Amino acid sequence: MKFFKAKKRRREGPEHRIFKPKRIRTPRYRARRIVIYGTVVVTLLFLTKLFVGLFDIGNVHVIINLTGKSHYTEGHIYDVLGDNLQNIITDSESKTATYLKDNLSYVMDAYVTKDYVKRQLSIEITERKPFARVKQIQSSGEKSKEVQKNSKGMPKTDSFYLIDEAGYVLESIQLKDFTHMTLILDEGTLMPEVGKQIKSGTTHRGIQILKLVINRKPELRKNLRSIDARISDKIIIELANLPMPVWIASDMLESGIDNVAQFIKQQGLLILQQKKHNVTNKNRTGKKVNPLPDKFTYLDSRYEDTLFIGGDSR
Repeated sequence: MKFFKAKKRRREGPEHRIFKPKRIRTPRYRARRIVIYGTVVVTLLFLTKLFVGLFDIGNVHVIINLTGKSHYTEGHIYDVLGDNLQNIITDSESKTATYLKDNLSYVMDAYVTKDYVKRQLSIEITERKPFARVKQIQSSGEKSKEVQKNSKGMPKTDSFYLIDEAGYVLESIQLKDFTHMTLILDEGTLMPEVGKQIKSGTTHRGIQILKLVINRKPELRKNLRSIDARISDKIIIELANLPMPVWIASDMLESGIDNVAQFIKQQGLLILQQKKHNVTNKNRTGKKVNPLPDKFTYLDSRYEDTLFIGGDSR
């Protein structure tokens, strides 16, 4: 009996002649592929190293632009970068800018660009400007009752700092430094850090008052010695052209400052002193008069349209 193989029927339609059977990957074939890939990787690494070497910091022209009146010099920038200067080649521009801002307290912003073709590195620095001084009084906890009743009752420990208008600490200073700038009093358990922003509401309230004075009554700025805003309903400011402190309230800042400026402009203190002299003369005649304090110790400007003068009476 004969058996015959059944012939395979051809499928109707076009034949796919492009199809190639899967190649058998021998160990020799795999080894050849590994050698090729390794050669490509080594070549790329060599070219990268060569390219970076062309941008070696020793062969690169560094341009440092300091805008405006600068606190730092180019030497300061180089000193701070130090050994990290070489890392600028591999670090991102933003990382380098952050490094500068973290290590230079006056730097507000830094813009870094690299030109590999010209082998040029540019660093543009924008600095913070000194705005006021802060006297930080260190306390052990809550403000003492003595401080709450009388702003003169202060703990012994205090430090002084120079800040910009946003409250960033530029540097630690002495009381005798930058005496032409207004002194803002603050109190707390934590001392400010150089390069960091002060979070205390007292300091920012003092900054707000100083800005308000500059905008509304700039003639008071040069005579504004200090601002004590630790007690919001009795903010105490001292002016060089007044022999007494002024009291204002946080909810009446604008009117309080306007009243004080008007009082000084109209020579209110001189008028009061003359009136006190007239009262003394009338007393000698035996007439009944309203007595004035023997010594004026404060000017109360916590009300919208009224100024009160206070002092010691016998």
